[in-house]
Amino acid sequence: MRWRSTFHLALVLTSWVTIAGASHAVGQEAEQAPAPAGGAQQPAAAADRAGDPAKMDDILKKWAKQSTLLKTLEVIILRTDDTPAWGTVEYYEGRALFKSPNLAFIDFKKIKTDDQKRPVKNAQGAYDSEPNERIVCTGTEVWQYKCDTKQIFIFPLEKNDQKKAIEEGPLPFLFNMRADDAKRRYDMTFIKEDPKADAYIVRIVPKLKEDMESFSTAFISLDRKFMLPVRILMLSPDGKSKKDFKLGPLYPNKKLNENNFVGKTVPAWKLIRNPMGDQRQPAPGAAPRRPAPAAARRGNEAVPR
Repeated sequence: MRWRSTFHLALVLTSWVTIAGASHAVGQEAEQAPAPAGGAQQPAAAADRAGDPAKMDDILKKWAKQSTLLKTLEVIILRTDDTPAWGTVEYYEGRALFKSPNLAFIDFKKIKTDDQKRPVKNAQGAYDSEPNERIVCTGTEVWQYKCDTKQIFIFPLEKNDQKKAIEEGPLPFLFNMRADDAKRRYDMTFIKEDPKADAYIVRIVPKLKEDMESFSTAFISLDRKFMLPVRILMLSPDGKSKKDFKLGPLYPNKKLNENNFVGKTVPAWKLIRNPMGDQRQPAPGAAPRRPAPAAARRGNEAVPR
């Protein structure tokens, strides 16, 4: 069973650590969560409500309401892929753009690591990285650019799937999440409040087969003030690997360049249309199976700007 990528994006805490970067930019229309009654003594009381369905329903209602206000979203992502079976820890820096109802752009660059598997920064203090993968959802097609093989996969979307295109995997946690759909697709549990990050911690377990193919469990750190995820940890279907997404800054309802949502060819890259034939199309970001490390090839040509 495939452990889907990107949109993985699909989308998450390995331990209950403080979330850095929660002070993201947000739109004026963002709903501010009401201060808890009784003021500062509430963290202990909130912890006592762990697993309380009423608490989870209240969080979900506010979360969904805020999500419906989003027409566009830009988010900066730092992603860590931990795969013990391969003995690898990989780091990626990325940028994601979403526009309602079905447009998306996700770009990841792989960060170089030192001998101790720590991310490397250049002389300017930025991560030393190179293009790795890009996903463009045009509304009718998903274009996936794989820099290591210099291939472009184009997945056509059936008419009924076009509005669902950016709702697969972890995306509902970020964009256009609806309370009824969330309850149908997931078991959601309030775990605790993180007072340092001013965030709710929520555990999510998928109910549907298509979501189970993406992850087995996710943990969301949800900013209490603006009800937007600032960190997502996704465990693989077998529970042995994980993807950790640190999100921020986030820019809701920012004007986006429509050119970002257009699929483009790249000279000397191989174009592969509908690689799954008549099979059910994958979620945006669902990649071909990962090749063995010895077979992997690094391409130097960047994806189109």
